[in-house]
Amino acid sequence: MTYSDHVTRGTKFSYKSDNDYSLQLTRWFLISIGAWPQMSTATKVKKLFSHLHILTCASLIAIIMVPCLLYVLLEEKDTEIKLNIASPLSHWMMSMINYCLLLTRSDDIRQCVLHMETDWRYIRKIEDRQIMIRQAKISRFITGFCAVFMQSGTFLFAIAKSLSTTIVIVGNETVLMHPMSCPMYTKFIDTRFSPANEIIVGVEWLSCFIVNSVSVSTCSLDTVFAMHAYGQLDMLFSWLNDLVDKEGNENAEQRLAVIVEHHLRVLRYFV
Repeated sequence: MTYSDHVTRGTKFSYKSDNDYSLQLTRWFLISIGAWPQMSTATKVKKLFSHLHILTCASLIAIIMVPCLLYVLLEEKDTEIKLNIASPLSHWMMSMINYCLLLTRSDDIRQCVLHMETDWRYIRKIEDRQIMIRQAKISRFITGFCAVFMQSGTFLFAIAKSLSTTIVIVGNETVLMHPMSCPMYTKFIDTRFSPANEIIVGVEWLSCFIVNSVSVSTCSLDTVFAMHAYGQLDMLFSWLNDLVDKEGNENAEQRLAVIVEHHLRVLRYFV
């Protein structure tokens, strides 16, 4: 008896809906930044829009990160102000790195997604499905909590700060402006004057949403894949318990072979 022979026996479930349930939130986050892997069946038009989406997101990150980095290195002299800017600037820089890693690992993410779909397709026992659904619910909760925490924390902080106003003196002129979490290098664009100030503040809001979504997507991928693997191992543990309970069964060797084969499949999920 092979592994595929074993798993095709019993009750059939809607594996597509179960797989979609486990990946739903992660897919939304990755789609929002253009990092959801394109399947081989994707049309050229869809791939083109995906590339444009990625270019737009990367540009929104860079248009805030690069001028702010230049501001810290070349313009601002106050060490205390530099330290205050270092925190949001590092958030933008790490998000750009994570975004590039997500895009370069698109093939690996696709393989993991297909691996998950196959695992759900193989489930035929109600008990096994309950184990997997339980882990999927945990991963959805962690993913949702991470999204709420990031967006309500960093994003709302950026909005609250920019909605306030501060007075700056430019030459002999007193200007009222909205402060930014990541100040811009004035030789690149002077955000002290209207309407440049309001436009760049709006761009910073969009950029902040993108960098938060990158962080959320990274965490959600880790969570979903880890909990899926944990569910598979938990399912194997239940199979081993059944094997011990039915020790005198003449098919014990075949069932043990199935368990070993599936265990190797779970291990390949981590490679």
